[in-house]
Amino acid sequence: MILSVGSLTGTLPLNLNMLGIGHRQEPINRPSGIPLYQWFLCVKGSGEFVSDQQRSVVSEGQGLLIYPDIPHIYHSLSDDWTVDFIGFSGPVCPDLLLSLSMNRSGVYHLADPEVFRNAVNRLYRLYRGNSDSDSKKIALSSECYTFLLRLSREIAYLAPSDLAVENQTLKAVLNYLEQNYSRPVTLSDLADNIGLTKEYLCFLFKKEMNQTIMHHLLTLRISHARICLVQYPDKKISEISKMCGFESPGYFGQIFRREVGMTPDQFRKVQ
Repeated sequence: MILSVGSLTGTLPLNLNMLGIGHRQEPINRPSGIPLYQWFLCVKGSGEFVSDQQRSVVSEGQGLLIYPDIPHIYHSLSDDWTVDFIGFSGPVCPDLLLSLSMNRSGVYHLADPEVFRNAVNRLYRLYRGNSDSDSKKIALSSECYTFLLRLSREIAYLAPSDLAVENQTLKAVLNYLEQNYSRPVTLSDLADNIGLTKEYLCFLFKKEMNQTIMHHLLTLRISHARICLVQYPDKKISEISKMCGFESPGYFGQIFRREVGMTPDQFRKVQ
């Protein structure tokens, strides 16, 4: 099922334009892209996404983000490829997505796919509600923003790859880091949990993700810190630091400024 929710000329900073639930995905070839941001959740089966001469497999439980006006192709790899999706637009989108680490088109690991499914269902209920048109647009915009904020805690970009087996290993690594980012994590513990040698695990991760495991963990912690700074305005910076796996508030502040371009206090004030 696909719903056209609003026009592409919406006047809100963030506009929900399309909504799809349980859609059996047909092959798509868009040489010029479309003027929408699109987020997909692979509910069932698998598909292939092709853009910029790179190919990525989208497996069950994974997400796919496509930026506006990006030439792309996607098609099913199984007979039952089924997706949920939203299409959205608005002047706030470029800066918002950048701040939420949704800064490029491609396939993303989702630590909890239910966050996506639940949000799509809430959007559908709002769309089918009895409120007047203007109120409905505002409610959908607000819910879309909340969805993106929540989704940002669950995602990690997966470098284009045809190696599905290796990506399953990668999925296990990403799940472990997502579940344990708030406590000390060592490469030895991670390797023991995954069942590979530390050396091979580091090699595989760097090859697929174009970054080290520990750098990804650092990025993950900063991503959660950005959310916590906004969600818990009454908590001290030292408390946020500890919640996100940083033992030293000073080190947290140093890394946050390096990664985000401002101090935690400054970030909190501009949100």
